[in-house]
Amino acid sequence: MKKFIYRPRRLLSLLMVCVAVIVAADSAVRILNPRDLALIVTEEGCFVPHGGVKKDLPTLVSSEDGQIPTSAGAIAEPGYTSKAVAKDDIYKGRLVPYRGDMQVIPDISESRVNLSQYKNDFYTTLGDDFPLSKDAADGFNDMMKGYNAATNLVDFAVYGTEDTNNSYGSPCPIPFSENKAGNCIDLAVMGYGFILPYDGMDVQKWVVDNCTNYGFIVRYPQGKMEITGESYCPWHIRYVGLPHAMVMKANNWCLEEYIGYVHGFTKDAPFKCNIGSKNYEIYSVPSTGDVTYLSVPLTGNYEISGDGSMGYIITIEK
Repeated sequence: MKKFIYRPRRLLSLLMVCVAVIVAADSAVRILNPRDLALIVTEEGCFVPHGGVKKDLPTLVSSEDGQIPTSAGAIAEPGYTSKAVAKDDIYKGRLVPYRGDMQVIPDISESRVNLSQYKNDFYTTLGDDFPLSKDAADGFNDMMKGYNAATNLVDFAVYGTEDTNNSYGSPCPIPFSENKAGNCIDLAVMGYGFILPYDGMDVQKWVVDNCTNYGFIVRYPQGKMEITGESYCPWHIRYVGLPHAMVMKANNWCLEEYIGYVHGFTKDAPFKCNIGSKNYEIYSVPSTGDVTYLSVPLTGNYEISGDGSMGYIITIEK
């Protein structure tokens, strides 16, 4: 058998030729089939740990002015995302118990309508310009339809929404700064050629008794003056939405008492209630400064309201 003679120089030359062929082939593939770097990052930018489960990347959330905050929020759990809210949002929302000189910040994200043009045929508007949130207007239209079905009357009149004439002789004599939030209605009653104050009595008491079914509360109810700072004002109703209005009625709470109760609940241990076929979870989140990150559902079936003092209240419809 012929003996194999080991020649280092020949082996080195052969290796160099192989390397040259590989480099040339790779360059040809890159030229003929280019890949965009951004596409590579998008498709392959997540590490895959043992077990083959793709790890979610944290999401940067923009603040209200469209700028990315200086520090990103916590990584959201599955099914949730992180939403940044500003410090002033404590004073914005349907559940803020405005008092005294507390600033009123209308929620510009809410759809608005002119109630005098949006109304149905079951009540009167005493003027041409009554701006109101669309949700409140829908609730009020449904309530007045229900009132007519129960009493066969159409004697209620909207005297004011954002602005109410509170001059001497007005059926709504007390001004409330919270009207500027766009969720309040001041009521009067149409008499025989007269405009009468609504006192929450007689057949019209139906509104006081049933407004919570439509998301409204009598903002300053009987027996709560020491808490609200105002005497009984049945003519001043405010839309807070469901389920809040009905929970308040069931427990005989004014808005301040309800907010104090909700402060005791967190995302991990929320207050739970059901209205008909709908289930709700409600909890409080304290403000952390200029920007607070809230964990909210990806599906979007939630509402955020400030609480007027320490943070935010999240309402999730399940």
